[in-house]
Amino acid sequence: MTTAVVRLSSLGDVVLAASITQALAPVVFVTKPRYHQLVARFPGVERVVGPEESFEADRIVDLQSSPRSRAICRRVSGRVDRVEMHRFSRWTRVAFKTPDRIERVVDRYARAAGVEVTPKPWLPPPTTPGDWIGLVPGAAHALKVWPGWTDLARRLGDRAVVLGTPDQRLEAPVEHVLEEGFDATLEALGRCRVVVGGDTGLVHLAAAMGLPTVALFGPTHSADGFWCHDGVVLERDLACRPCSKHGGDICPIGDHACMDWTVDEVLAAVESA
Repeated sequence: MTTAVVRLSSLGDVVLAASITQALAPVVFVTKPRYHQLVARFPGVERVVGPEESFEADRIVDLQSSPRSRAICRRVSGRVDRVEMHRFSRWTRVAFKTPDRIERVVDRYARAAGVEVTPKPWLPPPTTPGDWIGLVPGAAHALKVWPGWTDLARRLGDRAVVLGTPDQRLEAPVEHVLEEGFDATLEALGRCRVVVGGDTGLVHLAAAMGLPTVALFGPTHSADGFWCHDGVVLERDLACRPCSKHGGDICPIGDHACMDWTVDEVLAAVESA
């Protein structure tokens, strides 16, 4: 029986879908073209298609649960199982700072699919790990960006490699692997002994490969359901957190204290990971 898995975006959510693909094999995975190189490496995935492409499946697991994913599901005659979204509980955490931990995204994916979450690594791990320390300075939202990345890179020197897109270069004399795709990035991750970054998709990707990680959480919170890894988490116990569901671009109170980490603090976390 062929299962179609629909998860169009974003990177972190797509990576978390690798937690169930092996149990659903064979899988046709429907996602945006920018993720095709990566998703083709997921265990159990035999074909990757874009949102507009035709495909056949006996069953569809809709992990997006959006109007667009529902339209995709209507084009196929198979049974549809859909992930339960927790939009209200996430909204109440932002609006009222409720202390409840939200159910992990991977557990909601697994329940929708009727399988168990696969133990990590979800993607092929490095065969010959190196000594690089991977730095992921970029983020889709400005408030998730720690201001100390350049200083950290300079302190690490030739031990560091910067990972991300071409616009995320640091002014530091360190190795950079910056691309829009994933082939070079995955190769570089395979040479890292630890990866440090914000609440971003590339940090989820490193964790999915079984790499030690250090995650800097600021405007978002590690208890919001997306973080499901064993890595070191740095976050401050502030009454204003979380201030948004995804990160935002302007600090509501103007101090950005949630990301006020010293380079020494981050270095200590990296060395302990």
